[in-house]
Amino acid sequence: MLSRLRSYLWRLCHSSRARKVGRMQLKAAKNGNAEQFLCLAATYIDLTTCYFGTSFSEKESERNTRTENVFLALWQQLAYAERLSDFEFMLASLLFKNTSSGASITSKSAIVRKMRLLEPKVRFALIAYELENWPLRWVSLLMRLKPSALHAILAEARCELCGVSWESLALDERKCLQQISQSQDKYPNIQTNKQLKNRTAIYPRISNIKAQWLELKPELVEVKMRYKSNLINRELILKNLLESTNQTSFIKPAIVDRMVNSMNFSRHSKINIS
Repeated sequence: MLSRLRSYLWRLCHSSRARKVGRMQLKAAKNGNAEQFLCLAATYIDLTTCYFGTSFSEKESERNTRTENVFLALWQQLAYAERLSDFEFMLASLLFKNTSSGASITSKSAIVRKMRLLEPKVRFALIAYELENWPLRWVSLLMRLKPSALHAILAEARCELCGVSWESLALDERKCLQQISQSQDKYPNIQTNKQLKNRTAIYPRISNIKAQWLELKPELVEVKMRYKSNLINRELILKNLLESTNQTSFIKPAIVDRMVNSMNFSRHSKINIS
């Protein structure tokens, strides 16, 4: 109990301004403030459109409509979210459910085709961490994963995008690639970098993956810019969403659901997307 309290106080004191603003917007939105909900939703629009864009091939207008439907469903379920990470958890769950396994993965871009072949959770983690620059703690919190497990997922994504099957790697190679991923998330450490360099030299494929990954980063920026909503589309999405939220009411959770969610977010109504 004491360790949880310390963890909570540490997050409270070291929380970024963006997280604090997001919490205030969530609190106001739960009280029925649709404008504050739009401000909250606007933070996640690029993540959503980029996820859908790298999931399957569809027209931009269809992707925008899909995005509107996702946030409208979140508005209905908002009363279940006790924390900002709960809202993000529901968003991620909706994105996963809206990813059809039989969807078209065709694209002129090789990296987009490879991203569409990734598992939904792997693709989401990659987009949130690499393209949206979310801190690792945010991503691990909403995905309910330990940082080490998340780095394993990120290492797998990087491996696949470089054209190397994760399954083809030996256990030691996977661990080495995961350590490289962990080292990139921390401040540079000379001793750690030397050890990693010596270990990587044993595995030529890992060295190639690391080099290829650095070369792929500019292409990932292009992917983000391709599917990021421009100002006109963003305003249209928010305008339509405001009209929809004003005509849609909350789903009220039972008291027992709210009590459970205050400790561990696990209960919300089944979310359907039209």
